[in-house]
Amino acid sequence: MKPCLGKRGSGGHLDLTELIGVPLPPSVSFTPGYEGFPAYSFGPEANIGRLTKTFVPGSFYRDFAIIVTVRPANQRGGILFAITDARQKVVELGLALTPVRGGLQSILLYYTDGEQASHSHKAAAFSVPDMTDQWTRFTVVVEHDEVRLYMDCGEAERATFHRRPERLTFSHNSGIFVANAGSTGLDKFVVSA
Repeated sequence: MKPCLGKRGSGGHLDLTELIGVPLPPSVSFTPGYEGFPAYSFGPEANIGRLTKTFVPGSFYRDFAIIVTVRPANQRGGILFAITDARQKVVELGLALTPVRGGLQSILLYYTDGEQASHSHKAAAFSVPDMTDQWTRFTVVVEHDEVRLYMDCGEAERATFHRRPERLTFSHNSGIFVANAGSTGLDKFVVSA
């Protein structure tokens, strides 16, 4: 998996695979990836995470894009990445795949603004064909009051959502995770990614 977060058009980005580090943590390995480039495979015991403030400086971008290259090895879906509150109960920002049903699954964007939020907010859900066992690249763009999904070099779907006009600020001692969402109870992403 290769998820990146970035301000649209800024040239700045955060590569979430940098959280993995070397030597590789338990249950994480390299695998041949998209177009032959190396990728990471996450097993059921993978637990990649750290304090958000060590990786995301200050408040987050107002408008941003999440670029993902992924190859699910099963139809169970799971969290691709998540930034959670300190108690690891609320996903403040995250991306997930739902389980496959009838040849389709959804890409979910979690966007929960405000430290008083008591539950994770699903800001957008995009229905896509089953990605199992095939490398898939997609981009989720958050801009103004819209979330757009781009696949296969074009816009696939869009949704509107309501959020505060301020930049997203993560709660004190929030955590950032790859292929899981801490102890939120949401399913891990177990697969080559």
